[in-house]
Amino acid sequence: MMRERVNGAATHDEEQVIVDYMARLATAVPAAKSRMPDPDVLWVKAQMLRRWDAERKALAPLDAMEPIQIVAGLAAAAVLLMWSFPSLIQAILTSM
Repeated sequence: MMRERVNGAATHDEEQVIVDYMARLATAVPAAKSRMPDPDVLWVKAQMLRRWDAERKALAPLDAMEPIQIVAGLAAAAVLLMWSFPSLIQAILTSM
């Protein structure tokens, strides 16, 4: 049924209702006037975007290394714990 209306099978009365509604809508809601922003504002925004992009590219290797650093730190802590474990056991046993 909706496809028939889109294809132009609407009656004259239906078309008139739509035309009247669109005319009321056009007068009730004023169209927003678009104007170009100041060129200085555009230049500042472009410079900010350029700087942000450069910063993002510069920090990409550091962001990629962060998970590796976390894993390496945890592995080093585990190795140190295992290395000191015999000394801790010996200290506990001798203190008893």
